[in-house]
Amino acid sequence: MFTVKARNLAAILDQAAPHRFQAGEDACDLDALVLDCTPGHLHVVACSDRTLAVARTPVAGDVWTAPVGYDDATALRGWLESSDTVTVEHVTSRGHQLLRFTEGVAQLTIPAAPHVGRLPWRALLRLVLDACDHPLAQGRPVQLGADDLSRWLNAGGNGEAIEFRSLGPVGTLVTAGPDFLGLQSPHGWDGPEPGRGWSSSLRTRLFLFDGQFLEVGARYADWTGTEWVLPARPRSGEEPWLISADNAAVTLPISQVLAVGKFLVRLPD
Repeated sequence: MFTVKARNLAAILDQAAPHRFQAGEDACDLDALVLDCTPGHLHVVACSDRTLAVARTPVAGDVWTAPVGYDDATALRGWLESSDTVTVEHVTSRGHQLLRFTEGVAQLTIPAAPHVGRLPWRALLRLVLDACDHPLAQGRPVQLGADDLSRWLNAGGNGEAIEFRSLGPVGTLVTAGPDFLGLQSPHGWDGPEPGRGWSSSLRTRLFLFDGQFLEVGARYADWTGTEWVLPARPRSGEEPWLISADNAAVTLPISQVLAVGKFLVRLPD
């Protein structure tokens, strides 16, 4: 038995819930959340065909594990809305596991879901963490679909940044603060190279300087053949600066470039 702030229990339920198997995914027996207690933390675990998520909050509890059907977890989440500090008990009655949540005279009892199989989430995440230093885990892009991204929206429930770290063929490790850890299964990608074809969209800011239209981000050549890039639009009353396309350390006002280069010719993309 232990006590926990209702808002903390609600938060870890919200973080894990999107990662369960959804109803209609031919895995309704896994439409559940696993509550896993250790002497130091209460964990909420959820798993689907593509993701695994574990959120935790500090408690001073015993050691037990109880899967809870999603409908019961939803009832608990609603009950917590009107609670402050909740006492949690894991009890056995007639051979069945029960979770009892109490605040004052209010009480909610939820049965464990016996149809849910054991989820070896610790072993899975240990394998993932061991893969972090594998050479194939370095430098790979993280590619997620919109549905996958939506499942991680609650990971940073307290405003923490959500980090996606590619582990190559193992998948993507997802973290948010010290108390959220997840795994996204690997994605194949047959789409375009990221960023390809965006050059024109990134250079749409035209402005007039000394009778000539100039475009931010475009490349220009002077009469000596030197190539320049126009990095930004100048503020009112200032002249543009150009950066050498061959040496970014060379930055000059446009008047100095024209004094030697005479004119600028817009280069094609």
